[in-house]
Amino acid sequence: MKKQVLMLLAALMLGSVAINAAERLVALESMPQVAQDFTRKYFPATDPLYRQAYVTYDAELFDSSYMVVFTNGDGLEFNKDGSWKDFECKYCVVPAEIIPAPIKAYLDANFPDQQVKKIEKNRRDYEVKLSSGFELKFDLQGRLVEVDD
Repeated sequence: MKKQVLMLLAALMLGSVAINAAERLVALESMPQVAQDFTRKYFPATDPLYRQAYVTYDAELFDSSYMVVFTNGDGLEFNKDGSWKDFECKYCVVPAEIIPAPIKAYLDANFPDQQVKKIEKNRRDYEVKLSSGFELKFDLQGRLVEVDD
């Protein structure tokens, strides 16, 4: 009997966590100011490519994030503090100003004719996808770790 009660309580607790850890639509203004400013600076709403389709807030169990999706399918993801986490540009190019200097220098020297279509910042590394399809992985200091074609 005790086992059944404990299992029922555990199921109820997990269910409440799952309900609270849900993705929902929010206004751009509900993101941290740094994320709002970044979005407006690099992806102005006056440009038809960057009209916002929607902004979501994803409250995960141990972390949360904001995702801005534009009408052209491009997307930005920000951490809960407003720092950028991921950019996926199907039709645009990742702004050069946000690419860490050592990574940008490497790309300029080795892939001068390629555009950065995606960059993702993780806790241990950066992942970069070029217009040619090459995927490069750099450590947090900007040193190349892996190339995948």
